[in-house]
Amino acid sequence: MSNTDTARCAGGAAVSGPPLRGWARIAATIRTIIGAPDYAAYVAHVRAHHPEREPMGEREFVAERLNSRYEKPGSRCC
Repeated sequence: MSNTDTARCAGGAAVSGPPLRGWARIAATIRTIIGAPDYAAYVAHVRAHHPEREPMGEREFVAERLNSRYEKPGSRCC
């Protein structure tokens, strides 16, 4: 295993960082499976790739990601 893991930010871009251990890795995997937004990956991505921007607050980020996910017609099964 490498010294860094690659995660995906909300926009789909790869974000590299230190390896996750134990419960943090399990929690990140579960969030990825269920499609929950990953605020830490988002902040890391913004700081690494868009240093001129200030990251959104966590509540604003979660609301924006959930709105983006569910506002598209046909994106839900029921």
